[in-house]
Amino acid sequence: MSQEVTPGAVLWAAARVLYTELVTVVSTSLAFVVVALPLVTVGAGVLALVETWTTIIGKRDTGAPVTERARLRLFVRSVRRHLWAGLPYSVALLGVTGLTAVYAAVGLSTRSGVFVIAAIVGVYAVIGVTLWCLRAASVAVRTEPTPPARVAIERAGLTLLDRPYFTVLVATLAAVVVVLGALVRVAVPLLVPAVLAVVEVVAFEELAGEGAAAVRATYTRES
Repeated sequence: MSQEVTPGAVLWAAARVLYTELVTVVSTSLAFVVVALPLVTVGAGVLALVETWTTIIGKRDTGAPVTERARLRLFVRSVRRHLWAGLPYSVALLGVTGLTAVYAAVGLSTRSGVFVIAAIVGVYAVIGVTLWCLRAASVAVRTEPTPPARVAIERAGLTLLDRPYFTVLVATLAAVVVVLGALVRVAVPLLVPAVLAVVEVVAFEELAGEGAAAVRATYTRES
């Protein structure tokens, strides 16, 4: 595990991955959106997205699929494998998102400052829960045997609290991605899901793997 984390290395490594793998970013984002449409499967989609990108990035030199078709097959297999395990993630994500939407709707319709403030706080909560679920997915897909969702979520919380400054920086980056996606709406289904997954995978590699610099070096060496 990296003793010290370098946010700049995470940023540059994630940017390098996104630039090199742009086609896969789009294809996996769209695949995630399709999988998430029934809503109850959004958790399985999160787990599959993180697992797919962990394989693409972490096993780039050791047999990761290189064609888009093979990568999408990897994603689909992961979704099927995590359908049951993803339910707690779905409950958490849908619960906080749904409550925030209700607060926003009531606040705008009644012009209630209390509900508007609650909706604003809810937006931060959505980002926080999303990051927590992504981190729990990283823990789950990198642990053998795969831990129960409760254990993965607890361990994810510990990693997020271990280096709070790093967590805040990653959360800020995620918020920027979401805001930019909201401004350019077509970017939401095309880019946002996979971009968030890539940032999480690289950040977790910095925390518990060989480091983000190693990821960037792999992509730089092969460019």
